[in-house]
Amino acid sequence: MSDREARLRARLAEAPDDAETLGELAALVGAERRRKKEAVKLWKRYAAAVGPGRLGDALLSLARAQVEAREEGQAIESLECCTEVDPDSFDAFDLLGELLRRDGRLEQAAEALHRAVALDPRALRPRLALVTCLDGLGRSAEAQSALAEAQTLGAGDPAIHALIQELIRRRG
Repeated sequence: MSDREARLRARLAEAPDDAETLGELAALVGAERRRKKEAVKLWKRYAAAVGPGRLGDALLSLARAQVEAREEGQAIESLECCTEVDPDSFDAFDLLGELLRRDGRLEQAAEALHRAVALDPRALRPRLALVTCLDGLGRSAEAQSALAEAQTLGAGDPAIHALIQELIRRRG
């Protein structure tokens, strides 16, 4: 245990619900590969301790820790709560869409990714994921339109070229 961690744990011993200390300790512990599950527990405590104005960020941090701990199902639940608390969180909708897409829940993923794109029209990653979802749902015209928008936005980006090749291969 590092000196910093020992100091943070000592502060928590005195004030177990101190949100700032919980957040610092969760970030510190989460940086270590073998302590991801412990970090999730700390982020849960942090989310319970923060005020309503910071709950969205707390839930997003919890969800990211859950992804790192390979708890994607719980991360989806945390992100769904996060998007209710903070309906303007691009990062929450982007990550939620990606996790839902990976889980095969393409319709829900497309909804989350549409929201992410609406929140940040210049973001390329959710647009590319949206193209994949729409194509997987058989909504080819929408997928083509979303792909055209992504191509305009990210002209020359290798991710777009790779996605086009993947879509061609699928239809092959």
